[in-house]
Amino acid sequence: MKNVLIYNSQAAGDCLLGTHTARLYKKRFPESKIYFCTRQNLVPTTAEGENESLEFLELLSLQDDIEGVGQIIATEQGPAVQLLGNTQEPVHFDEVIEQHSWYSDLGIVRSQSSALFEKYGETDFWDTETSFNVDSDKKLPTDHLVIAMPGPLDWNRKTKNEALRISFLTKLKYYLEQNRIRAQIMLLGRDVETGSLLQSLQNLNNSHIFIGPMGLPVHVAAGIGVDTISISSVFPHEYDSPEFYHSGWHRSAKSKLHCGTYACVKPKTFPNASHEGPQTEWGFWPKKCPLTENGFSCIYNVSPDMLVSSFADWYVEKGKELWNH
Repeated sequence: MKNVLIYNSQAAGDCLLGTHTARLYKKRFPESKIYFCTRQNLVPTTAEGENESLEFLELLSLQDDIEGVGQIIATEQGPAVQLLGNTQEPVHFDEVIEQHSWYSDLGIVRSQSSALFEKYGETDFWDTETSFNVDSDKKLPTDHLVIAMPGPLDWNRKTKNEALRISFLTKLKYYLEQNRIRAQIMLLGRDVETGSLLQSLQNLNNSHIFIGPMGLPVHVAAGIGVDTISISSVFPHEYDSPEFYHSGWHRSAKSKLHCGTYACVKPKTFPNASHEGPQTEWGFWPKKCPLTENGFSCIYNVSPDMLVSSFADWYVEKGKELWNH
C-alpha cells in the first residue's frame, strides 16, 4: 500500500482531465491510495468567487479512484498539502506526480500522464478515453432535444465576438423552426444559472449536445457521453478537441479566415521543452491577429453558419434518432 499525490498546477479543465491519470494509475497499482491537489484557490476561469474553489474540489472528489482532494498552500515552512475535510495527521506520500504542462505532440489528455511515461512505460498510460462523474444519472427527455451552451460571459470572454453568439443563436433557432425540431436551448454558467458548478454540470449531463468555446464544459461533456461542437482556441484543434481524444460525436470549428499555418503558436514537444504549455504570440483567445486577411483572430472569425452546419450534420447523423418527433 502506498499513498500517491497527484499535483496539478494548471487550469480547471486541465485539472479535471488530470484525474484521468488517477484512474490509469489505480488500474496498474490497485493497492495504492491516490490524492489529488490543485494550486491554491483554483476556480473555473469564468466563475471566480469565494465559493467556486470549494465547489471545484468537491467535483474532483467525485472522480474515480480519488481518495482525497486538496490544495497546495503557502506556509512559513514552505508549500504544504491541505486536504479537504482532513482533520487527521498529515498524510505521508510515497510518490508525488506533478502535472504542470502539456505538449502539442501528446495532446491535452496524454500530457497529464507524461510524468509517468518514462517511469512506467507509455502503454500503461496511453489511454485517452476519459470518464467523469457528476453525481447524477443521465435523464434525457424523449420528446425534445436539449442543446447546451455557455451563457454570454464564457462565450464572449473567449470569442470576443458578441455578434457571433447572437447570430448563431438566431440562425440555430431558424434551423430548428424550419425543420420542425422541438428543442430546448439550455444556457450554462454562473451568469445565467443560480446553482453550483456541480449542478451546472448535472444539467449538462441531461443534454444531447454541447456547443461552445473550448474549455471545462467541453471536456466534461465528452467524459459524460454528451456530443460536442467546440470552438478551438488559437491552438490547432487536434491539440485538445474531443474530436481527437474521445469516442462519440465530436466536431471542432475552424474559421476559413485563418493564417493557415498557426504561425502564432510555438509547438511543444515532449520531453524537450521546458515552458508550461504550447505558447502563443498573442494569448489563447485574441481578438485581433495581423496574420489573417481581415486582421481579426481565427477565433473571432468563426462563422455562425459553420456552427449551424455542424449542428445540421449532427442532427442528420444522430440527433433525429434521439427523440420521438
